[in-house]
Amino acid sequence: MRPALDPLTFPDAAFQGDTLVVTVKGRNLANIHTAHVRPAKGMAISLGDPLGKSKQPIKTGPDELTLTLEIDRLAPPGEKWLWVESEHGNSPQLMLTVMLL
Repeated sequence: MRPALDPLTFPDAAFQGDTLVVTVKGRNLANIHTAHVRPAKGMAISLGDPLGKSKQPIKTGPDELTLTLEIDRLAPPGEKWLWVESEHGNSPQLMLTVMLL
């Protein structure tokens, strides 16, 4: 089954220069192998907490997934679209608005 992310568990806005470590809830998240963000200029998204920024334990499972989103200080402001991918397909996209510092 396709993965799905609960939009209520992911912020809908962030500032240039922010690093977000968020545990999102959803469905079919146990076999996620990639996370995407578009447009990608000045943006990086990864699974887990590779930067060690979270004070909370990293969560993975069928209904939880930790994502790290790095927003460069020079990232263009505006709407960004995020989604995850598994062997069963892509999740619906979530929108994040990047705001000026």
